[in-house]
Amino acid sequence: MRWLDWFFAARPLLHLPIWSVYLVSLHYHHALSGEEFGWIDLAVLFGMSLLFAGAAYLNQIYDFESDRLNRKVGFLQRGFLTQRQLLVGCAIVLTSPVILAPLRSWLALFIAAQFLLLAIVYSAPPLRLKDRPVGGLFANAYAHGFLVPAAVMPEMDLHNAGLLGWDNPFYFFFAVGGVYALTTIPDRVGDAATGKATVAVILGRTGALAVAVALLILAGITAWNSNHLLLVALAAVALVLTVIALIARSEAVVRIAPKTPLLLLTVIAGYWYPIYLLIVVALLWGTRAYYKRRFGVAYPEPA
Repeated sequence: MRWLDWFFAARPLLHLPIWSVYLVSLHYHHALSGEEFGWIDLAVLFGMSLLFAGAAYLNQIYDFESDRLNRKVGFLQRGFLTQRQLLVGCAIVLTSPVILAPLRSWLALFIAAQFLLLAIVYSAPPLRLKDRPVGGLFANAYAHGFLVPAAVMPEMDLHNAGLLGWDNPFYFFFAVGGVYALTTIPDRVGDAATGKATVAVILGRTGALAVAVALLILAGITAWNSNHLLLVALAAVALVLTVIALIARSEAVVRIAPKTPLLLLTVIAGYWYPIYLLIVVALLWGTRAYYKRRFGVAYPEPA
């Protein structure tokens, strides 16, 4: 089971937003360039997953106590992996894409280097951005929302920048930031107990929801100005659920609000790249089977 422990400790389900954002951005890029999905695109996606796997390994080391208080299933807490093992794994998967990135382009190296830096400062002291309201939100919005769409460009020049459409990185920056604010709400009690100053800890439930509303409105406006109606609809769904949670004070809606746009984004990406949906279904099935056997729990949990 050890190799499976390594695989699932990388939190593959949390990579779905990365994959979906990348594929949707890639579709818009290829729609203008006339290109099709190729091995290079797959290699870039795999490299980003390695970088986020490293971030996941490191995050579990520094989130050990808060994960325990929030009753999250943990590989360290169960003794399936040690901190030393996660550190070694983190070093390998973080440095490999950076070393190989120049084979793609210098832009790829620049993006990979930023991912590596953010993965470290997000969890490790002294910055520990994950424990800071502005730092945590910005790191997630910039890494997941801005850098991932930017990675579809082979080079930074006027031609490629125009093909990408700068609306995509800004749209996803705002959208991911809004969704991240929502995800801090369920963990606010455990986070506060361990000294974390997340958006929900500092601003409270209502404040975090208000931040999410503002960012989702900005995302919708950005997509509307670019005439990307699917992305407008996506932001609108998340916005409506967030407003309902704000008015009704429903914890169930708070938990559903960040998951629903991710599901819809995955469906959109799967519509354009059908094999992606098969991969997602297989990953969900495999994750549920693994956690049931290894931890004796149902994961992912129902909303």
